[in-house]
Amino acid sequence: MGMRLALFLLGLPILGAAQTHSWSTINTAGSARWSALAGAAWAHPADAASSTFNPSLAAGSMGRQLVLSTGLLPSGLRLGHMSFGSQRSGWFYALGVDYLNTGLLPETNEVGAVLGEFRFQESRPRLTLARRLQVKGGNQILLGATARWTLQTASSFVAQALSTDLGATYVADSGRLQAALVLQHAGFSLDPLGSTHESLPTALHAAFSRKFRYAPFRLHLAMRDLQRWDLAGYDPLREVRDPLTGQINYTPPSFANLTLRHLSAAVEAEFGGRLRAQVGYDFRRQLEMQLPTRRTNAGLSFGFGLKAGKSQFQWSQSVYHVAGRFTQFSFSRNL
Repeated sequence: MGMRLALFLLGLPILGAAQTHSWSTINTAGSARWSALAGAAWAHPADAASSTFNPSLAAGSMGRQLVLSTGLLPSGLRLGHMSFGSQRSGWFYALGVDYLNTGLLPETNEVGAVLGEFRFQESRPRLTLARRLQVKGGNQILLGATARWTLQTASSFVAQALSTDLGATYVADSGRLQAALVLQHAGFSLDPLGSTHESLPTALHAAFSRKFRYAPFRLHLAMRDLQRWDLAGYDPLREVRDPLTGQINYTPPSFANLTLRHLSAAVEAEFGGRLRAQVGYDFRRQLEMQLPTRRTNAGLSFGFGLKAGKSQFQWSQSVYHVAGRFTQFSFSRNL
């Protein structure tokens, strides 16, 4: 059972952010618009779900809004998302929960004999508070914090964690220019799935967003996981054995390769205020999921949204590898 669960968790294609621990699933969240923009929209408050990753974006929303989302990862992992945002007395807040469910999986012992079935489930309720500050020149600084409780269950195993996100966003040029800095998943685990306590994937991200003054396009650029330079890890495919001496030589990734693993970029277009289209590219996902013998579109994400009165509908699809895509659908409504 323990080996089967560990292999499952390590094999999850979690938005291109491969980790070495069970808490990697904590990065699976957000709405369809976030997925369509390849996780690059850390600096722009488009809806109530934006505060899922950058808590300060809760202060960029207007009025009350509800966002519901569902999706299916290539591994068969079902994702559910809910966010509600509002404001009161100068404070902005968001309530939400993210939910993961694998469905039934075979439960095995150490030698692979099937003992029964189990489900892996994860729930992440969160509360976000944010404040909007006016600064010189009519610009703004958005500040926010999120408190999150994570609960994982797998058969008779239970794991819990408490974490917080801290975010700051600078807004200038009447909202056309935004820059953000986010500290994500700072916290600790209470109960591990196994016998060893594992640290949370604490990370530091920076992002930039720019809307053209006379064109209906907004650019997004994110620099993720700045707390660690080398995101490539050890790749056995980079080993080359000398045919004469038998010595194994390892060629590390280039500087450009390591730099691109931190970047994701996207562009969003709005047509007439009702139709919205997005396309994004996650360079890390492309480098991790590419096949040397076959061209794939791994790393590419795209989607479109439609506004109808107070409601908005959003669809997205993210390409992970030649045999797997993540399709997501979101519904939001201004209340």
